[in-house]
Amino acid sequence: MSDDLTRITIFHSNDIHGKFTGETGEDGKLRGSMAQVAGLVAQTKKENPNTLYCIAGDVFQGSLIDSDYQGLSTIDILNLIDIDVMSLGNHELDYGISHMLFAGRYANFQVINANFLVKSNRKHLFKPYYMAEIDGVTVLFIGLLTEAIIDQTRAEGLVGRYVTIADAKDEIRRTYNRLKKKGRKADVVILLTHIGWEADLELARSLDKDLDVDIIIGGHSHTYIDEPAVENGILVLQCGFENTHIGKLDFIYNKTTDTVEDCSWEMIPVDEDHCPADKYVSAMISTYAYDINNKYSKLVTRLKMPLDNYGRGNPTEVGQLFADAFADALGLDVMTMAASSLRCYSLDTEVTLEALKEAYPYNGRIYTVMLSGERLKQGIMRMLRSEVLEQWQEAFFHFSKRLKIDFDFDSKELKVYFDGEPLEDDRILKTGMQEYYLINTAIGFGISPEELIANKDIISVATADAYQTLEDYFYQHQGLGGPMDDRCIIRGNVGGLALEVKKRRGEKE
Repeated sequence: MSDDLTRITIFHSNDIHGKFTGETGEDGKLRGSMAQVAGLVAQTKKENPNTLYCIAGDVFQGSLIDSDYQGLSTIDILNLIDIDVMSLGNHELDYGISHMLFAGRYANFQVINANFLVKSNRKHLFKPYYMAEIDGVTVLFIGLLTEAIIDQTRAEGLVGRYVTIADAKDEIRRTYNRLKKKGRKADVVILLTHIGWEADLELARSLDKDLDVDIIIGGHSHTYIDEPAVENGILVLQCGFENTHIGKLDFIYNKTTDTVEDCSWEMIPVDEDHCPADKYVSAMISTYAYDINNKYSKLVTRLKMPLDNYGRGNPTEVGQLFADAFADALGLDVMTMAASSLRCYSLDTEVTLEALKEAYPYNGRIYTVMLSGERLKQGIMRMLRSEVLEQWQEAFFHFSKRLKIDFDFDSKELKVYFDGEPLEDDRILKTGMQEYYLINTAIGFGISPEELIANKDIISVATADAYQTLEDYFYQHQGLGGPMDDRCIIRGNVGGLALEVKKRRGEKE
C-alpha cells in the first residue's frame, strides 16, 4: 500500500451490561464471553497495529458480577482488555455521579462525554474527546449521551440539581472549535454516542458539513443492523447488545485527498468459531463468578414453572409475578412495575439469590400514591402509545392482578377493570410506584412532579428497599408464578421495532 494510504480497523461494542461470562450452548460451545472479545481484539491488534477498540456506553448493570461491586469489577475486567476509548452510557450513572467519576479515574482507558455538564459554568464532568494517532492519521472520538441521564440524576438530590445535558450539536461544535484554537486537526471524526439508533440517524442528518464528521458509532437502543446506514454522507453503526456480536469496521484513509475510502463492515458473532478467548481475562471473570456463586447460590423459592420475561413493551410472566408480589407484600390495590427494571429474560423454576438479584438489582423503595381511576386510566393510555409498544421507548408497566386492561391498538379503545368491574373515574386506588418513577413521573404516567407533590398521601410502604421486600416475600411463598393471564390484553396490529428485535433474538438463540 502506498505511503499516502492507511488501512484502519475499528472494533466496536455497546450495551455490554455486565455480561462477561457468556453462555455455553447445547453444542458445548461458549458464546458471548468478554474473554472472547478480548482475544479477538488482541489478535487483530497484533496482526494490524492500526486497530482501535471502542465501546459506546453501558458496560454497567445487568449481572451480579457488575452490580455487587458497583461496577468496579467491570472496570477491573475491562482494564485487562486493550480498549482505546469508551463513551459514557446512562447506566454508568446507576451507582451515582461521584462513583462514576472515581470509576473513570480507575479505568486504564479513556471514558469520554461532551454533553454532560455542570449547569452553572458548563464544565465537562468527563473529558469530551479522545484523539488517537495511527500511522500519521489522527482519529478523533467525541462522546455523546442521551437526555435520559437527567432522569437518573434527579435521584441524587443536591448533586443531581447541578448537572445538565447540553445539545449534542452545540457540544460537537464547541469541541471542534476548541481543538481548532489549539491547532489540532482530526483526519477522521467519529461520534461515539449513547443516544439510540433513530437519534443517531437524526443527528447525522442535522450536522453541518464543516464539522467533518465521518462516522457515528452508537448504543442505547440495542439495535442490530444488517448493514451500516449512510445519512448526510456519515456512516452510522450499532452492534446489538450483551456481547452477542462485535462490530468491525475497516477503511482506508487517503492522506492526499483527506478522505475515508473503501469502507467495509461486519458484525462478528462472539463465539468459539470467531473469537479466541484471552486466558487472563477468562481467569479474572472466573474469579468474580466464583465469588458471586459462593455468595448468592442459596435457594430463595421454587416457582410452578419457568417464567419468560422477554420484551420491554409487552406483558410478561415475570412481570406479572413481581407486580403481584409487591402488591401482596405491601397491601396495595395496584402495583405498577416498570418492564425496564426487570433485568432478566427468564426465571427458572428454582430461583436462587443470584437469579433474583440479577432480575431486580435496584435498591430504591416502593411508594404509594392515591390515584383516581380517571388519572390512572390517563396514565395507562399514555403508556399504550406506539413509542412504547412498538419501539420500547420510555416505560411499559406490568400491573398487579386486580387491575385488568383491554386495549385495541388500531381503534385506541381502552377498557380498564378493577376487581372485575369497570374502573370508575372517582374510585381512589392505593397505587404502588417504584422510587425512580415517583421522582420521574412524567416518564411513565405523564404526571407532573407538581401534581404528584400536591398529593399529601405519598408514603414509603417498603420497610426496606424494594429488592429486600421481594426477597423476603419469595422466601415466605413457594409455588408462585404461572402462564400469562388476561390482565393486559393488547389487540390489533402492533409491530415495528418490537417484533424485529424479537425476531433477531430468536435468530441468536
